Amino acid sequence: MNQRDIAKLAGVSSATVSRVINKDKKVSPKTAKKVLQVIKENGYVQNAMARNLRMANTKTIGYLVPDIKNPFFIAMLSGFQEMCFKQGYDIIFENAADDPEKEKKALETLLRYRVAGLLAVFVDSDNEYIDVFGNMGIPVVMIDRKSSGVQKNDYLMIDNMGGVGQIVDYLVSLGHTDIAMIYGPQDLTPGVERLNGFRKAMKKNGIPVKEEYLIPGLFTEEGGYHAVQELLQLKDRPTAMIGGNNLTTMGAYKALVDYKVSIPEEVSLAGFDDFPFAAHLQPPVTVIKRPNTNMGRIAAELLLERISKGEEGKDIQPRSIVMPTQLCIRESCTQISSLKNK
Repeated sequence: MNQRDIAKLAGVSSATVSRVINKDKKVSPKTAKKVLQVIKENGYVQNAMARNLRMANTKTIGYLVPDIKNPFFIAMLSGFQEMCFKQGYDIIFENAADDPEKEKKALETLLRYRVAGLLAVFVDSDNEYIDVFGNMGIPVVMIDRKSSGVQKNDYLMIDNMGGVGQIVDYLVSLGHTDIAMIYGPQDLTPGVERLNGFRKAMKKNGIPVKEEYLIPGLFTEEGGYHAVQELLQLKDRPTAMIGGNNLTTMGAYKALVDYKVSIPEEVSLAGFDDFPFAAHLQPPVTVIKRPNTNMGRIAAELLLERISKGEEGKDIQPRSIVMPTQLCIRESCTQISSLKNK
């Protein structure tokens, strides 16, 4: 019998069973009593080898992402992998597919493999497993999305607000005032900060935000495509559009091409996050670039430092690092005076 069996019999999650076994005080006395009773009745004894593995350096590190289709996560992996391999660590890659339940199963898998550390971009930023890793002495570095776990773990993020501000400032310098923002989910840090950054930059430039130009894009290609469809139906179309992330921009680009809207002659297009073929499209797309590979390297350095220090690593205060962005100007934006139908 294993922890999953105990969890099923007790009607709780495997994470809760782990917390009870590790005497986590956050578990309510009632729940702890129920779990302990099931353990007692079924004669469950923790495997001694598993306990030793939990405390040992297994030379494997977990890498969890919410969407393997996003080029950002793959680019970051290259830098992360480079640093980990240098220190003799292998990587176990898990994709949550933007599903909280799949994320829980992925985290359970990483716990069973007794990874020495975890680099994660969480779908559910407040899932109970974040604490389980900490209770087991497994350091976690969080990327991109804030959660309650930020108070206890290292956190690496990008300057989302500043990055969107760079795009807005650039478009305004070209004479644009009718600017649309295809924004991301408002329950995710990047989605919130990039939309807030858009509003802040527009206000700084003295330009009122037109609410009909704010369309959710869900950080997906499909979302970007549908957002452009909505914008093209408006009587007064925007002269410029901003994709909230790389996938959104890709979907927006495809929609404009499909509807035979010339870029940038009829609409200027820019996006947050570069993507592999952005520079090879016709026209090439103006984007905000972030140091993806270097983010992976820095995340690895933070994680490997804590792993190498063992118990002493717990004394290191949680670190939050914000990395700058770079505006990469290509050919998908143009002066307002050059636009057709305006």
